[in-house]
Amino acid sequence: MNRRIIYNRASVDLNGVPWDSKRPVISWKDGKWLGDIADGPWPPMAVDPAATRYPFLMNPEGLGRLFSASLVEGPFPEHYEPLESPLAANLLNGAMLNPAVRKFQGVMDKVAPCGGAEFPYIGSTYRVTEHWQTGVMTRHTPWLLEAVPQMFVELSLELAEEKNIRPGDIVLVKSARGQVKAVAMPTMRLKPLVVDGKPVHMVGLPWCFGWLMPEGGRGGDSANLLTPTIGDANTGIPESKAFLVNIEKVSGAAGLQLS
Repeated sequence: MNRRIIYNRASVDLNGVPWDSKRPVISWKDGKWLGDIADGPWPPMAVDPAATRYPFLMNPEGLGRLFSASLVEGPFPEHYEPLESPLAANLLNGAMLNPAVRKFQGVMDKVAPCGGAEFPYIGSTYRVTEHWQTGVMTRHTPWLLEAVPQMFVELSLELAEEKNIRPGDIVLVKSARGQVKAVAMPTMRLKPLVVDGKPVHMVGLPWCFGWLMPEGGRGGDSANLLTPTIGDANTGIPESKAFLVNIEKVSGAAGLQLS
């Protein structure tokens, strides 16, 4: 269907009259829909009950829902900590980890203890605008490679001062599973969190590296070397937005050379 506004047939009553007459989205008149493209060509409910469909047509029952009936862990939201958390206990729930998550047991599936001192910081991953997704389509484009040539790690100004890390320093970001060398980028975009009265620091890395440059050398390793293997309970999407890491400056290293 040529959808513009999903479920817009729910904006009218059973006769096709808009609930909000001053701001109609669609309306039924003279046997056809007027206004925006209707989310389905069927007539209003009261006009021809046998030939119509309920407006929430993506749900099997055709009706709107106050909550999802298909979530593995139940219909209502609950807060669980990630597999690796800087906290030793869940402050909002007696259970630390979602009991329905998909966990894996392999030689690479090492897990840091929650609240431990070896990996005290939250790590997260993200894309960068210059390298779409993993960079397959962009990393060999010279001007985009020039814009973001190598792996970097963002950290707060406070954490950088605490660890004596300056812009451009080469650092190691470590997790229980591996380590990544990166260029330090202290930034105001990240701020320390205060959780249960204690400061918690976070660092962020893009995951669009881990490949050889066309002219030789390396852009750095992939941030996925750090992330845990654990799947969301409903979709199986990996938990790469929150995990535990440590960060340390490589002794005597500065500049942009990761090779």
